[in-house]
Amino acid sequence: MKQIVPFILLFLLGSSFLGCKSTKKAYEKGEYRTAVLNSIERLRKNPSNKKSLETLKLAYPEYLAYVKEQIKNDKLSSAPYRWEDVMNHYASLNRVHKEIQRSPAAKSAIRNAESFYPEYEDAKLKAAEVRYTLGLDALDVARDGDRQAAKDAFYQFERTLRLQDNYRRAERLIEEARELATVTVQIAPIPMHSRMFEISNEFFENQLTSFIRDNPGGPFVRFVTPDDFGRRGVDPDHILRMRFDDFVVGQAYVKERIVERVKEDVKIGEVEVAEDSVVDVLGTVKASVHIFEKEVSSSGLLDVRIETDDGSLIDQEKFAGTFVYEDVWGFFNGDERALESDDRRCVKKRGPAPDPLPQDLFVEFTKPIFDQVSRYINRYYADF
Repeated sequence: MKQIVPFILLFLLGSSFLGCKSTKKAYEKGEYRTAVLNSIERLRKNPSNKKSLETLKLAYPEYLAYVKEQIKNDKLSSAPYRWEDVMNHYASLNRVHKEIQRSPAAKSAIRNAESFYPEYEDAKLKAAEVRYTLGLDALDVARDGDRQAAKDAFYQFERTLRLQDNYRRAERLIEEARELATVTVQIAPIPMHSRMFEISNEFFENQLTSFIRDNPGGPFVRFVTPDDFGRRGVDPDHILRMRFDDFVVGQAYVKERIVERVKEDVKIGEVEVAEDSVVDVLGTVKASVHIFEKEVSSSGLLDVRIETDDGSLIDQEKFAGTFVYEDVWGFFNGDERALESDDRRCVKKRGPAPDPLPQDLFVEFTKPIFDQVSRYINRYYADF
């Protein structure tokens, strides 16, 4: 224990020394902000740390002068977003000022620490004015039908409102920009044609409706169902049309296979070898298991087209889906003791179960199709 305590003390002293060394090194490399903040942090832990006090006194004036020079240069710049750079510089200065005020040792060492809160607010207001003006310019172009300009206007007004709440008419104009940038996609009804069955695609359409309501796509995409579309009274930009090129429901295939089972060392009787002494007679038992396997296959191919309002094709994909219903039954001839556990389950059923209804089979094979279609829609409209 006596050896452990000096070791811990040596470790702590070493860590402190390395910390001071890294802070000093940051100052020597011209990383004044890092040197200032590291020095303040060390002084919080050890207010009498001479090396940190010395570094802070050297680094803070250098940092202050450097950032003021950056602000001066940015103000003279012609860069469109220069006021945001100025704002960020003032935010950095205010952060350092706040950290100094939170450390008594640092506050005592830097008595002339400067804050720039009014300057920061002024720069933020000027930055908002720039974004707002650029948004107005882009919106003028967007009103002539330029969708990219509408998106640009939206993002400019969005940034404006982040900088200044309720700035001028930005809240109203951002909605106009969004509307001009938004692509309205109408989901057309899916026709159904089946000569053999009365089948409804209501389940598939309901899934699709739920999907587009829960996953509205990018910020500039609006999906509408036929009912929604009628209420909105606007022309769609895209129409999403789907139809089943082909589908087959309930194709049944039955095959029989015979499996021979043989089990040895099975008790088949007893033999009395002496008075009051009986031994088992072991032998081989056999059975022929007749296994019937039925598959009811259903599949379909969905054609998905994205068209303009006048019917021009924008994009097209086809998606396939399959569902196979399986049933097994059978019987055996021979000795039941030769059967395996799977055989017993099989022969318990002497005949096939009723086939699922065509409507249920249709729903099942459309499930993988829906998964593909939803991924396709997400992928296609992700960057709109």
